[in-house]
Amino acid sequence: MRLEELQDYEFVTIQCHDNPDADTLASGFAMYRYFQDMGRQVRLIYCGRNKIQKPNLLMMVDHLEIPVTYIGDVPAFLAQEPEGRLRGLLITVDGQYGAGNVTKLPAEEVAVIDHHQVEMTPPVKNEINPHLGSCSTLVWQLLDNAGYQIKDLHLGTALYYGLFTDTNQFAEIFNPLDMDMREAVPCDKTLITLFRNSNLSLQEMEVAGVAMIRYIYNDDYNYAIIKSKPCDPNILGLISDFLIQVAEVYCCVVYNETGDGYKFSVRSCVKEVQANELASFLAEGVGSGGGHREKAGGFISMQLYEEAYPTLHSEAFFSERLNDYFDHCQVIFCKRV
Repeated sequence: MRLEELQDYEFVTIQCHDNPDADTLASGFAMYRYFQDMGRQVRLIYCGRNKIQKPNLLMMVDHLEIPVTYIGDVPAFLAQEPEGRLRGLLITVDGQYGAGNVTKLPAEEVAVIDHHQVEMTPPVKNEINPHLGSCSTLVWQLLDNAGYQIKDLHLGTALYYGLFTDTNQFAEIFNPLDMDMREAVPCDKTLITLFRNSNLSLQEMEVAGVAMIRYIYNDDYNYAIIKSKPCDPNILGLISDFLIQVAEVYCCVVYNETGDGYKFSVRSCVKEVQANELASFLAEGVGSGGGHREKAGGFISMQLYEEAYPTLHSEAFFSERLNDYFDHCQVIFCKRV
């Protein structure tokens, strides 16, 4: 897909995935600026259960002047649209239309720009490349192919930080295109340092510390489970990033209870366990999950969970599902003939 194919729409809505991270904000910001410069009526939004709370993301939005709007009341939002659906084109960035981490908004036309594995049949207008480290890189490539040069320091810094966070501070950057983008965009390194060192509030530090005191560890399969107090979903990722660094832990699940279910984060550091596959397995029948081979996440609906497991508490559920995964999933090693 080329961006020139999307220029026929007067009204454009850019949607970040729910519980936004730096990569989806950067990708959405870049698309917003592109269509704004094309003279279109464009807006940048996100939905979901949680408004952005993480300090580094709030700083990113503030310092880089990202015009993103939180849609907390989706029915009221849609009621303002003709026929109850979005006018013109809806573009989901860093998430796929109808996926578990993207609130599905009816629209006249839909396009998808994403770097995750394909989760469902995408719309005709799509650009999905799971080989890239970030959606920011994919958006940068689309802009470059369209002849749109990124000269603005705020926009360049956003894309740089999106790649930075999605590749574990460049430790997991392998694709040459990711490296090209890192070198090509203008960037305020002082702001990157500020964002990098602002991942936790004092309250979130306490939540993470308390969570890690109590854990479940299975030495047969080398997995760990932690239940956290309610917190920003991104904090679950920080806890699981720390937990997966323990030598005896090959994969882990960190979760907490929300008002209507369980939000969980999955990490794996061995090739035999793909985090996105495990996340999907954990949520099968009661929610949704997905992501990357080493990092993934998902959500379990409380209503579906209580219908399927009325007497099972959450820690036992995750333990049993993980045991089922290791007991029944076959690992096939392949090599070139």
